[in-house]
Amino acid sequence: MLYATWIVAAASIAAALAACLSARTVSKEMKRQNESLEKQSNAYRLALSVDIVHKFDVSFNEPNFRATRSKAAKALLSKMNEGEAEDVFDFFDTVGLFVKLGALTDELAYSVFFHWINLYWIAGKHHIGSKQTETSTVWNNFRKLSETVREIERQKDPESEDLKMPENRLHEQLQEEIDLSD
Repeated sequence: MLYATWIVAAASIAAALAACLSARTVSKEMKRQNESLEKQSNAYRLALSVDIVHKFDVSFNEPNFRATRSKAAKALLSKMNEGEAEDVFDFFDTVGLFVKLGALTDELAYSVFFHWINLYWIAGKHHIGSKQTETSTVWNNFRKLSETVREIERQKDPESEDLKMPENRLHEQLQEEIDLSD
């Protein structure tokens, strides 16, 4: 009887060790599968983000929107009829929403639109501020997007002329936008 108890105990220990080894193997495989799934998910998100930024870029450069940008720049430069710029502000507010929701990466938004986000935010600050006194949430995604892309620019080039934006540079860039309608 004592001999049989030892055999049962040894078999139980062997079964427990086998179960532990099996659990460890399963755990490693699950970890590997999770890592693979995460890589695939990240690749998919990036592909989707690239597709979205491409569609935004196409819309931004359509002839009708180029005319809208031209009118907006003219209004902002003359500081008259600044409401003409609101469609451009709305466009960047939508881009900012996509960034906020994670459908578009900060880096892609920066890479494709920094110049214009910075230009229209700086040129439109007064008009935007006056509208925000009426409706505090208007163009908040645009504001946050501007802060985000300006921070990326600051990290890449702390001495960036775009971050300083002297008045003559602002006028030159707005004039370039006005010239889009020619």
